[in-house]
Amino acid sequence: MAIDWWLAYVLKLASGIMAIQAPYAPVDETRATAYAIAAAYHGAQADVDPYELVAIARNESDFIEDQRSPDRKDCGLTQTRITNSRFTCRQLRSSYWIAFAEAAREMAEYNQACRNAPDFDRCRINRYNSGVHYARTGVHGRYWLRVLCFAEAARADVDPGRACRRVQGRWDIRRIVRQPLHRAGGTIAAR
Repeated sequence: MAIDWWLAYVLKLASGIMAIQAPYAPVDETRATAYAIAAAYHGAQADVDPYELVAIARNESDFIEDQRSPDRKDCGLTQTRITNSRFTCRQLRSSYWIAFAEAAREMAEYNQACRNAPDFDRCRINRYNSGVHYARTGVHGRYWLRVLCFAEAARADVDPGRACRRVQGRWDIRRIVRQPLHRAGGTIAAR
């Protein structure tokens, strides 16, 4: 019975990944399922929401595994900073399994560090992007909203189009998830 639940969960997560994929960087079903297995496994091990892990991957790299930042220190699917990791950039860029493991490890640390913060979600998620002195305003200050938007869209199996990149507040996330975009004739159209 537990294996049935696990398989159903992984398939739902994979479907969410397919829903939030970038149109210019498609993710096939096999790859989405592999990512879902890695995110679900490492999320469970670290007590981190797997939907947030796939949202980080979507926001950071659009699910492009061999991404590297301009300063060449953020690497792989989840753009892990190599100065905070025991893995090399080459390892992070060549293994989605390691990328999700590192993202889960970091998020578990930030969840713990921010547990008493009045802005818990902003604190823990923005630290993933900005470090201990996380941004609270501007485009970097809204990083947490973009990640939560992708997470909620994946959870609801909704294609958010480009809306998660422009989210300004939680109300935008609720609107995006409630009034999803859908593909009609190969293009994205509002319902």
